[in-house]
Amino acid sequence: MNVVASVFLAPLQKLLNTLQSERHYKDKKKDEALIAIKNALLETKKYIELSQGNEDRKSEYRLAQLWGEASVKARHASKRLAMRLHDKSKYWSDTIEWSREEVLEKQFDFDSIEQSISQLLTGS
Repeated sequence: MNVVASVFLAPLQKLLNTLQSERHYKDKKKDEALIAIKNALLETKKYIELSQGNEDRKSEYRLAQLWGEASVKARHASKRLAMRLHDKSKYWSDTIEWSREEVLEKQFDFDSIEQSISQLLTGS
């Protein structure tokens, strides 16, 4: 009986191990995305607060890079969020002014991004 049980249980155990490994991989990628998004968000808030309206294109390109990296990492957690973060990256690298309405429509304002972070953290 033990031999028969082990013949049937071995593939099942292998499948469970694979599923656990995939879940760990997905959780790790999600965590990396959350860290990248939070970093870009904090650096952006710091830039806005400290620049007091004085543009610094070098810093803005750095923010574009941070949002771009967050976008790439976020694709593992949410493709929709990744596209929004990509738009945020373009916002900082473009020389064209984006209107407040465009930012709200594309949902890459601070409140929308923070709401997305909360949703990823809670799994909802």
